[in-house]
Amino acid sequence: EEYKGIGGDNKYAQLPFIRGVFSFIDSLVLGMKVTMHSASFYEEEEEPSKTEVFFDKISKGNAEKVITGLTVAFSIVMAVGIFMILPYFFTNFLRDYVVSNTLLAIIEGLVRVGIFVLYVLLISKMEDIQRVFMYHGAEHKCINCIENGMELNLENVKKSSKQHKRCGTSFLFFVMFVSVIVCFFITVESQLLRV
Repeated sequence: EEYKGIGGDNKYAQLPFIRGVFSFIDSLVLGMKVTMHSASFYEEEEEPSKTEVFFDKISKGNAEKVITGLTVAFSIVMAVGIFMILPYFFTNFLRDYVVSNTLLAIIEGLVRVGIFVLYVLLISKMEDIQRVFMYHGAEHKCINCIENGMELNLENVKKSSKQHKRCGTSFLFFVMFVSVIVCFFITVESQLLRV
C-alpha cells in the first residue's frame, strides 16, 4: 500500500528541521506498521484479547491504528525521557561537584551514550530482538540489492553491502553522537530550554 506521511502536502512540513521531525515520526509509524504486519505471521490463531476488543469497539474497527498510534506516542515520550531528560538530571546532581559547564556537557553526553549502549545490550537479551539482530545485516544486503537494480537472488545479495544509509540503528547512534556535540554548545540556564 502507499503510505502518505503525516505532513502530507503541507508546505510547512517541507521546511528544514520541521521536515526532519515529520520524517522521524513517519519512520516510527511506518516501522511500527510493518513490524506489526510481520509479527502477525508468527502469531498463533487465538481469540482477541479484551484490550483488542475494547480498542476495536471504540475505534470502530481501527484498533490496529489506535494501538500503533499509542505505541508510537509512548515510544517517543519514553525515548525523550530516557535519552534526553534522564542524562540531564543525572548531570544536574553533579553541579555541586563539577563547576565547568564544558565538563558537565561532556559527562552528560557520555551518560547519554552509555544509556543507549546499555539499552541496546538489554534489549538484545530478548528473544524476538535477538532474531531481529540475527537477520539485520541480511535485510540490508537484500535492500541494497534491490535498490541497486539487481535481481533479488542469493548471488546478488552476497555481493551487496551490509551497510545501509537509512539504517535505523545507525541513525540512533548518529543522533546520540550529534546530540553530544550540540549539547556541548548549549549554554542556556533554563532547565526547560536545556532539555
